[in-house]
Amino acid sequence: MTDARQYRRLLIGCAFLLAYVALDYVSYVKPYRGLGITPWNPPPGLSIAIIFLGGWFYAPFVLLAPALADLVVRGAALGLWLELILSFGVGSTYLAGGLALQRIGSFDPRFRFVRDALTLIAVAASSALAAAAVYVVILRGSGTIFQNEVVAVAWRAAVGDVIGILVIAPLVFLSTSYRPWPVIGPLAFLQLFALIAAIAIVFGYQEATAFQLFYLLFLPLLWIALSYGPPGSAVALLLIQIGLIIGAEIRFGPDPGLGALQVLMIALAITGLIVGTIVAEREDSAARLRDQQAAISRALRIRSAGEVAATIAHEINQPLTALNTYAGIAKKAMEEGNIDLASRAVEKVKSETERANEVLKGIRELLRQGTITKRSVDLRAKLEELEQLLGEDLAKKGIRFAIYVEPDFPIIKADGVQLQQAIHNLIVNGAEAILGLGRGGVILTAVTLSDHDVLIEVRDNGPGFPTGYDVNEPAPFTTTKPEGSGLGLAVARSIAEAHGGSLAISSSSRGARVVMRLPIEREADEQNRNHH
Repeated sequence: MTDARQYRRLLIGCAFLLAYVALDYVSYVKPYRGLGITPWNPPPGLSIAIIFLGGWFYAPFVLLAPALADLVVRGAALGLWLELILSFGVGSTYLAGGLALQRIGSFDPRFRFVRDALTLIAVAASSALAAAAVYVVILRGSGTIFQNEVVAVAWRAAVGDVIGILVIAPLVFLSTSYRPWPVIGPLAFLQLFALIAAIAIVFGYQEATAFQLFYLLFLPLLWIALSYGPPGSAVALLLIQIGLIIGAEIRFGPDPGLGALQVLMIALAITGLIVGTIVAEREDSAARLRDQQAAISRALRIRSAGEVAATIAHEINQPLTALNTYAGIAKKAMEEGNIDLASRAVEKVKSETERANEVLKGIRELLRQGTITKRSVDLRAKLEELEQLLGEDLAKKGIRFAIYVEPDFPIIKADGVQLQQAIHNLIVNGAEAILGLGRGGVILTAVTLSDHDVLIEVRDNGPGFPTGYDVNEPAPFTTTKPEGSGLGLAVARSIAEAHGGSLAISSSSRGARVVMRLPIEREADEQNRNHH
């Protein structure tokens, strides 16, 4: 297994040397004095990429590649020994650049974030400057160039290498790590046509000065980068760089101002790389946002399921308690032969069973539709039912329960079961608060009209709500009583809001006051509309 791996790595190293020489050959246009200095020098990008991906194993290949390319492409014009010295000197700078990039833990070769593009730009610039410095020092020391040429040679070498790195290295990184690659569709051919057309206009419009229309190349580059992200921008940059060299060679012949061409090329390379990573970063952010929204949705569904279960348990608890009480009364009455009492108890059991069924049906409708079912409701009758249900038990605990309904209070349109349950919750809450003090008290439930609103008020003389309790937004499962579920007020508020109303809570040392304000229609108003 180890031998096979080594054999594979050797094959990759040989393929690297072939690719290095091939890239040096095709990019050897407009050289400076026959040296390996061109406007666009892609081989260093290949060197940094293979070191980043393979590490030290490929160091000998990187150190020897420049000498091999000079031998094949330029016939070792500077002499074999000088070519070897230059090869080791320049190659070592790109070996260091690849290893440095490898040790930057935050760098992602898929270019998913803008910082990845900026990291490669920084490594490319520093490596190219170091390579240019080594290059001119060796050439100057050997007498190949004059003193007044040092700056020009170093500048052209450094900029050409930076361009080559920014074009070739991302292409290699993405081809080995980016999955899946974008699907090429009909739009890609239109974009390719736009790119070729832009290059043709830049170099074919004779009335324009050299590179005057260069800005046109940014349009197809940005279009492709925005459509396909980093892979699109990498391929587009490669095509543009090839097109620029060919176009400049055809139109301008010998040196048309290589400095200007190189600056424009490096601006294109940096722009394309950064825009591509911006697109990838946006896609990653959108994916993370979708994942977070899905997680929040799952959490809310779980919480909602818990709240629904707790709400059902809370709402059905009172009818079940009453059923248990009346069943016990009926059993005891039957044992004592009191048929009349047993019959009344059984009637109560039947009544509470129907009430439990209505409560469950109301909750089911509310959950399914988010609405309530309005029917004719006599609030006075509903309160009297609650008085019969709770009055005796509250009296045994020392709590007086009183009701007040405004004279001539009309029949209204509302969900009677839901309203009765909400009032029931408020009364029980008040009773539990009073019992917590270890003394008796009073609970008053009043129904009045205010303009076009119905006011249902439940007031007690208990301890009121403690300091810090949010009376404006009573949260579910938040309770001030040891045995409370924390759902009574929340359910009452939900029922009030389902009717288009609101729930107001006030508290003092003299007790608590809860008012449901409901804009409920009179039954007479509904009938009048139907007649019209």
